Amino acid sequence: MKEMIDLKDFTPTEIIIYNYLIAHPNETLKSSIRQLAAAVHVSSASIIRCIKKMGYDSFYEFKFDLKQQKLVLQTKKLSTNYDTEIVDSAVEFFSRPSLQQYADELAAFKKLVTNTNNVLFFGIGTSGVLAQYGARQFANFGVNSVYNSDPFYPLPQEVRHDTDQIAIMLSVSGETPEIVKRAISLKGEGFHIISITDNNYSTLAKVSEINFSYNVKPEIINETLNITTQVPVIFILELLARNI
Repeated sequence: MKEMIDLKDFTPTEIIIYNYLIAHPNETLKSSIRQLAAAVHVSSASIIRCIKKMGYDSFYEFKFDLKQQKLVLQTKKLSTNYDTEIVDSAVEFFSRPSLQQYADELAAFKKLVTNTNNVLFFGIGTSGVLAQYGARQFANFGVNSVYNSDPFYPLPQEVRHDTDQIAIMLSVSGETPEIVKRAISLKGEGFHIISITDNNYSTLAKVSEINFSYNVKPEIINETLNITTQVPVIFILELLARNI
């Protein structure tokens, strides 16, 4: 629909037609010009004159523009609904008594981190990006931290030879084979495994000494892409960093 339409030059009949077209887009798109004329109780010629004053050369051009505007509104509505889902997930998570929920895990974490010199963060994909974020947060609080997103990348010498290492493993599902295999391998090398997963019954959670689970609704698109919100993960990483 064209913007800034000045109705001062419209006749009373044309204003009635204009208001009907604006208020009934679905009926307008489905109707012929004669059907619209019958619905508004005016002549077809009156509808044509109204449409031309609205800036269109023909009824066809008007309907095409109306259809495009309808698609834009539908897209905005879908976008709003999607954003609402994200907000709802975050609100649901933060409405829980999170500090009480993680009280035992935080106490165990504080005990471990007090006696360690290095912390390794590990994740793949989006979790790899967040592993880097976690390492930076810990470094901000004075902890020597490194991150790794490659399951075959060799560990730094200073980390490998540490006598009391911590590995913080990030995985939404907790079932990614490379993550689970690396966690088991690091555990065998003497690492204390701390995991952050969506649930506490995953394989990664079970092989971990400490697990922080956030339990939000999983979201998968295109059958393989996991787009589950990571807002809780950022919160947990910052919570850990602030409890060093």
